[in-house]
Formats: sequence, C-alpha cells, structure tokens
Amino acid sequence: MAHPAPSESRDSAGEGAAPSVTPSGAPRPADLAALTTRDDFLLELGEILGGRASVHPADSLDVAIEHLEGARGRQILAIDARETGDVRANVERAAGRVGAARILVFTETGTEKTVAAAVKGTRVFAVLTLPMQTGKTSAVIDAALSDLDAGDSSPRAPRPAPRRVAPEHRGSQTPTTGSARPEGAAGGHGKLIAATLGVLVVALGTGALWWLTRTHLAGVAPSRTERTAAVKYAALARPKVDTSIVRGRVSDLLIKASRAMFERHFTAPKGANALVYYRSVLAVDPTNAEARNGLQRVANVLVSRFGVDLSRHRYAGASLALATLQLAEPGNTHIGPFRIQLASARVEQALSSKGTLAAAPALIAQAFRWGVPAPQIKAWQAQLATLRHEDRVKLLAQRLDRRISAGRLIGPHSAESALAKLRVLAPRAARTGTAAQALIGALIGQARQAGLAGHAAEQRQWLSAARWAGATSQQIDSVQQQVARVETHSAEARLNRLLAQARARLASGALIDPAHDSAAYYLSVIDASHPDPAQRAGANVLRDRLATALVAQAQSAARAGQRATARADLAAARRWGARASVLAAATALAAKPSAAPTAAQLAAVARQLRRTHYVAPAYPQRALASGLSGEVTVQYIVDAQGRTRRLQVINSRPGAIFNRAALRAIRQWRYTRPEFRGRPVNVPVRTEIRFVLPN
Repeated sequence: MAHPAPSESRDSAGEGAAPSVTPSGAPRPADLAALTTRDDFLLELGEILGGRASVHPADSLDVAIEHLEGARGRQILAIDARETGDVRANVERAAGRVGAARILVFTETGTEKTVAAAVKGTRVFAVLTLPMQTGKTSAVIDAALSDLDAGDSSPRAPRPAPRRVAPEHRGSQTPTTGSARPEGAAGGHGKLIAATLGVLVVALGTGALWWLTRTHLAGVAPSRTERTAAVKYAALARPKVDTSIVRGRVSDLLIKASRAMFERHFTAPKGANALVYYRSVLAVDPTNAEARNGLQRVANVLVSRFGVDLSRHRYAGASLALATLQLAEPGNTHIGPFRIQLASARVEQALSSKGTLAAAPALIAQAFRWGVPAPQIKAWQAQLATLRHEDRVKLLAQRLDRRISAGRLIGPHSAESALAKLRVLAPRAARTGTAAQALIGALIGQARQAGLAGHAAEQRQWLSAARWAGATSQQIDSVQQQVARVETHSAEARLNRLLAQARARLASGALIDPAHDSAAYYLSVIDASHPDPAQRAGANVLRDRLATALVAQAQSAARAGQRATARADLAAARRWGARASVLAAATALAAKPSAAPTAAQLAAVARQLRRTHYVAPAYPQRALASGLSGEVTVQYIVDAQGRTRRLQVINSRPGAIFNRAALRAIRQWRYTRPEFRGRPVNVPVRTEIRFVLPN
C-alpha cells in the first residue's frame, strides 16, 4: 500500500519562517538574485533574509536572469536602482524572461515616488527604500514568498504573474498587488490569510532582532571584507538530514530496524538506517509502540552524539545531531537547551577568532531565534562591536603605514587623511598615537630634506603638516636648527671654493675674461652671495690683487699701443678699488700718442689678419673651353673696416685672361679689423690665385 508522506516539523537548524512544503514533502528552496555591485546592499539584504533564501549577487541583469532561469525553487529578483540606468527597461526585460519571479526594486529615500511612477504598470512586486528598513523589508520578502507559494505549487511550471503596480508612497513602503487575483477554491483565501498572519509575526520578531542588533552596533561599520563575508554566512546552511520514507510491511521494517540498531546504523547510511525504518513504520502505523520505543533509543544516541561533538568543538556534527534529534523525537526536552548550547558555542568561537568574525552577526541572529537570553545577546553584540572597532582601528593604522611607505603623506587618500579618520574613530587608542608618531617622523624627514635642498616654501609646508599631526615645538625647532647649521657649513664651503677659484684665475692671468670663469666673476659671486663684510674678509685681499693686476695689464697694453684694451683694463681696475695715484699714471701712459707703424710692423699685422668672408673666383669660360690654366698675383690694401681697396695686378699668366675673375672675387673678401697698438690701420696685402683645370 502507498504510505502518505508525514508532515515534517521545522528543522532545529532552520531559521526564520517555516519553509513551504511541496506535495512531495520536501521544502521548496528560495533563490534571490541581487542586481548590485555594492557590498553594503548585499550585507543588509543577507542579514534581513536570515536564511529564508540564498543570495546570489549579480553585476549585470543577464547574470541575474541566467541564475533565476536555472533555479529550481521560489525566485525573487532584487534590483538596486542606484546601479541601473533605466529601471523600467530592466524590470520589463526580467519579467519577460523569468515570469515566475517576484521583482523588488530598492531605491534611495526621497526617490521612491519617481521610481514607483517609472515602473507603474510593470510586474514589480514592491518598491522599497534604502537604507533598508529591516522590519518592512523582511515583511515584504515574506509576502513575496507567500505569494509565490499561494500562486504556484510547482517551481518548474511558473504561471503568468499578475500585473503589479509600484505603490504610491505615503511615508511607508508596502507591496501592492494591482488587480485582484482570480477567485479559486476556498483554501486559497485561507492560505492568503495565514500568509498575512505569518508576515506580521515574522515582522515583529525581525523588528525585535533588529532593535537588539542595531542598538549595540550603532556607528560601527563593518569593513568591506567583513561585509562580503557576512553575506556568505548570513544564510546559515541547514544540516542534511535523511527524511526518507521507505515502503514495506511493518514486520519487515521492524526487523530491518532491529538489525540496523544492532549494527549501530542509527542514522546512516542514507535510506537504510534505524531512523528511516522506524519513521517508515510510524508513517503506516502511528501508534506502533516498538517504533516509538526505537525512535526514543535513536534519540538517546543522538543526545550522546551531540554532547561528544559539542565538547570536541565539532559544531557541524553537533548541528547535524541536533537536527536529526528533532526529526527522530520532536518533543525531546533536550532540543531547546541543545539549541542554546550550540548557538552559544558557535558565537563564542566566531568572536574568539579574527578569521570567523564575519560569521558572528548571522550566528548571533540565529542564537536569538533559538532562545538565547537577551542579556547574553546584548553582551555578544557589545563584544562584536568592540572587535569590529579594533579591526577598523587596525586596518586604518595599517593603511596609514602603507601610505607612509609609498610616500603619500599629505593630500587626499594619504597618510594624513587616514590619521584624521583614526583620530575620529579611536582618539585615545595606542595605535592612534603610534601612527601619529610615524607620520610625524616622515613629515619631519621631508621638511629636513626640503630645507637642505634650499626649498624654503616646501619646508614650511611639511612643517605645517607635522604641526597638525602633533609635532612638538621642540621637534620643529630641532629641524630648523639642523637646516640652519647645514646651511652655514654649506655657505662656508661654497665661499672657500669660490676663493680658491678666484686665486687660480688670478694666477693664470684670467682677470676679467672669460666672462663666467675669471677672477672678477668669482669675486662678484662672493659679493652677491655673502653680504656680510666679515665673510668677505678673505675676498678683500684678492680684490686688491685683482685691481693691481688690471693696472699692470693696462700699462702693458698702453705700451703696445692697444689703447682700447688699456682703457677697458683701467675701468675694471677702478671698479675693483685701484688707488687713484696708480690709475692716474696708467691713464697718462694710455693717452700718450704712439709713432706710426713701420713696414715691418704692418707686415706683422698683415700676418695676423683673418679672412671673415671668402668668395671663390669664377673660372673664365674662354679659358675653360681652351683648356688653359694660369695664375694671378694681386696686391691690395685692407682698410680699417676690413674691406679690400686699391686692387692691382702685379703678375699674371698667360696674359690677362684670368685678371678680371681674380679682381672680381677679391673685391668681395672681408677681413678682421687690422689694429696696431690699439689703433686701426690700413695694411698692404699680396695674394696669388691659381686657376687649375678640373680633372
């Protein structure tokens, strides 16, 4: 005979509202695809769900739809309107592909009316506000799940969803249902009423949990890593319990059950253990005493197994034993205390290890639902807040250290901004003081380097930042004194270097030339960079030596007839402090007229001439055609401006065929200005030009 499937009591490891049951007896799963890229959205949603549905983040609508198309259970699509450009287009596209899904749209407070108007007439189940209101959001999700259960008994055969209109918001957020559902059997109304009552109960319970959790965590924001992990742990997995019911005669099932008990196959293997056989007997004969006694013995084994696993910190095994105990003997008196013990142990473990801290919020929520007293919940919440606070302080301190190592000391996203946040978060923490001293040291170092490099404005900027970070006046003064001492030593070294260069140029005779590498140049630099007369004491001796050397050089130029050079040297000697009597004698010598140059002297000047412009003579076409070569000797005068004058052919061969070409070229030549003893003179020059046929 066919055995009816027994109704299952809620699993001891379950959370939230009791799951819906399919005609086969298996609870229908719920899948929620969240279209968002924000961790805070996922965190809030995961905490509100509390295990009623598995959350699957999706960064695009296609990914979300693909997941829901492959889902086997109840389907919900949560759309973060902040992440989408055209909300209505996304809603219509999703409704066209996954018609069985219930669509929830989340938007920021203040924009809900605009979004509701945009999706009006679509199949949106509800428009909810952000940040999420825990009680209302939880109630809406329960209503969506109940609506899915009431409207379709098979997740694989979705019916066309009725049109849904986003609500007109009047200070609260509730789902609206547009047109009324077609009337069905009387049981449909009963399901709706029961679902509504369930929603109210869950909302009240969730609101209490929200108050307990939010009251003690106000102002403590979890880190990005912790938020992501919290989503993973928000829906705690149910332990897999063998709920099989096998067919057979009662006597055969009891024999198999006795054999399984003898072989200690109490709950395993799947489908062939004492628990399955005894439950199968009771499914046929609920009053069978032997089966009831057998389940009680199995329950005793599970009680013992739970104690062993819990004492050895095997919480997965203890959770499985507890869930199986509820299945074997739902009224067992150990179930309530065991729940509290298991929940407490798992919370303590999560709070004691940094690696599992992300699971603590979900575990605390489970502990609250399992009956752990409110004072203990508050204590855990306070401990969790403290641990999160410590983690936040640690992360900020590590971020500050990394930014110091990277040289990002001031400005946005710098060590300076990290210290500001750290001081707000934990002004008296030891990490804050240590981080501040590390930043002060780095800023002081930068100020010292800027000062040593001569960048005074940059040094002031670094010192100002160091003062903000908490540097003392002694630290600031120490940097300034160090820079001043180094500047003094550097100035002395530079002065000595300039004096040495000036002495070397005096010894080599480079008195005023070249312009940037002479004795006069280095003494001028000393005057400009060392205004203190005491610092220029060593330079004064060199000034006297330079003036004396310039006077002597002027006298030599005057004797050589180079009056312009003599006048320039005397002017320089006057600037460098030469005595008036010495200057007068040298000036008189420079003004004395010189005798006219002799022919030999003019020849010497001619040999020093340098041609500055040259034009090659053109080869006469007649000579080129006749294949003639030749040469021309020309005598001319180079005047005081360097031009050629009074050209005369002295000798030429053959004949005068090349004379005109030679004279035409020489007339265009130019020379440096010829001078004798500083005066311009005309100099005779003789040049021979040869005309040679090209090969």
